[in-house]
Amino acid sequence: MERGTMTGLALRHMVEHSFSEAQGARPRALNVPRVGLVFTDGRSQDDISVWAARAKEEGIVMYAVGVGKAVEEELRKIASEPAELHVSYSPDFGTMTHLLENLKGSICPEEGISAGTELRSPCECESLVEFQGRTLGALESLTQKHILWGWGRGLEGR
Repeated sequence: MERGTMTGLALRHMVEHSFSEAQGARPRALNVPRVGLVFTDGRSQDDISVWAARAKEEGIVMYAVGVGKAVEEELRKIASEPAELHVSYSPDFGTMTHLLENLKGSICPEEGISAGTELRSPCECESLVEFQGRTLGALESLTQKHILWGWGRGLEGR
């Protein structure tokens, strides 16, 4: 709290903890895509480059979603290549629902390939889309209740 936007710290937590089997990640042997979705609305107060690169080295397909005063240069560092497919922007949290179709198209292309990883079951892709829909719905609900008013002031890493 009160340390500003700590996107680098959030990325570190994601890489070190969020994709571990102890936290519910499927074993790598199952070849299930690992997808990271980062939301930010301002310049990070810490370095993001080390942990953004580490996430990609770990095989996590990174999507960066900028909101409001997000910094394009940081979004591009976070996102996987090509940036055009992995970076999205929304002027505010209330208008984020349009991102769902873009993310669905990026994560679940018609060919059944996501970042070079073959999806063996359409259920895997549908689960990702369902998760994204619930996440965006929760964000919208929290925004309406003014719970996310401090988002971007150090709360996003929590």
